Amino acid sequence: MSVSSSSAPSEAPANTTGVCSSRHSCLFLDFLMTIKPKDRQRMLQKPSCSFFIYRMLPAIAQQVTIQLIWKGSFPKADDVELTKSIEEQVELLLKLGIAHKATDGKLTIDNDYKRSYMYAAMLGAASISSLVLETNNEKRRGKDVEKKAVERWDCILRYLALPSEENTEAVSDTTKDLFRKANFTSGESRIEITTFGFQFLLLSPVKQMWTYVIEYLKLEISKGNDIVEVIEPLIQIVLLANRVKVAGFKAEKECYQIDEQWTQPQHDLLNHLRELGVIFIRKRKDGVFFLTQLLTHLATNETIDDTSSEKASNGKVIVETNFRVYAYTSSLLQLAIIALFTEMTYRFADMSVGMITRESVRGALQHGITAAQIISFLRANAHPQCVATSGPVNCLPITVADQIRLWEDERRRMDLKDAYIYSHFESDDEYHGVVRYAQERGILLWANPQQKLVIVNEEGHEAVRQWYKRSKGASGDSGAGTSSA
Repeated sequence: MSVSSSSAPSEAPANTTGVCSSRHSCLFLDFLMTIKPKDRQRMLQKPSCSFFIYRMLPAIAQQVTIQLIWKGSFPKADDVELTKSIEEQVELLLKLGIAHKATDGKLTIDNDYKRSYMYAAMLGAASISSLVLETNNEKRRGKDVEKKAVERWDCILRYLALPSEENTEAVSDTTKDLFRKANFTSGESRIEITTFGFQFLLLSPVKQMWTYVIEYLKLEISKGNDIVEVIEPLIQIVLLANRVKVAGFKAEKECYQIDEQWTQPQHDLLNHLRELGVIFIRKRKDGVFFLTQLLTHLATNETIDDTSSEKASNGKVIVETNFRVYAYTSSLLQLAIIALFTEMTYRFADMSVGMITRESVRGALQHGITAAQIISFLRANAHPQCVATSGPVNCLPITVADQIRLWEDERRRMDLKDAYIYSHFESDDEYHGVVRYAQERGILLWANPQQKLVIVNEEGHEAVRQWYKRSKGASGDSGAGTSSA
């Protein structure tokens, strides 16, 4: 019997890896399930945190929570699918510690959460914040604050998409460390974007912001800081996002005091939110900060963001049925992201033209970007005229979306794995013996009785070799030939 190593095809599972994948809920809730139970319980005791957690819950989980708070139980559903959905949301509430299951199987609400939520619900989001509001004519935000806020966030994205000395100097050391710890970048002296970094760039702004914040919280935990001490002021600031929308002209004068009694991690959080562009600090000596429109990203549950962002699209991209792409932007950041899956052909002052080709899409797929992410990006950044004419889904031609998926499926048709091929058996008994042994061990990939060929996986080769050595003796093993293919 001779053996050779090769690569055997097998069915490849769909690529479900994603920066923001979440089976149950949003990124924030998934993060809460990973922190220490005592820290999570401390958060449930704080009105601002309990109120924000409720906002982030899926709709069904919110209904179950309200029923448990006011009635102590919730009605059973007649529909099988709805019952399954309710059971999944109940499981989420149990993992978050919002609900508990008694020994008799009855579901009850956590007393700390019930008390803090009812207190927050009666006062309102703005009133439960410990932040002190100021209205002062002397301390104004100044002009172009919203533009500067977007530029700050773009600096962070440019650091990933367009690595250069200038872009590297524009971000803080904390951001560099965060991206490295999150596996978005690799290398020390020469920064290189990783597969997860490419995926991050194609996310919607809301998902990007939440992904960044969660990675920052993980970084704080790794430093040994009190995570509740950091999350509480973050949530209190995020709960004020609605004031950005309704304050109108007052937002020019409204600011919030920076508490000098805050701990160093809390001051670091504030400076980091300033780097993200969600708050604006005109001068440090003023001791106040202003809110910006970007703060609304953190007040949004990213799991329901896709459709809303598509409907309110303010994008610059037009995709035709012939796979030609028109990008009406001069932003190097946007063009760099589009070039990840597009073959750019022309570049003008305020417009660039490219083609979505099989090679360009396969290049993106090889970097870990999925077809769903490409399609979602093109829809989220579609030109308003396309959305108005064809809707938030058909603004990207169906033929183009289907073809991108087909190009992805081409790579899924087979997955190469290392294996070992056994051939040139001395007898039928020897062949059938190897086949039976491989089947019993669950290491058999393929066998052909006519050609007397057997293929086992890489892990099973040593076991087959030992079995053959025992059955044939040392002389039989020395006579076996081995080659590599």
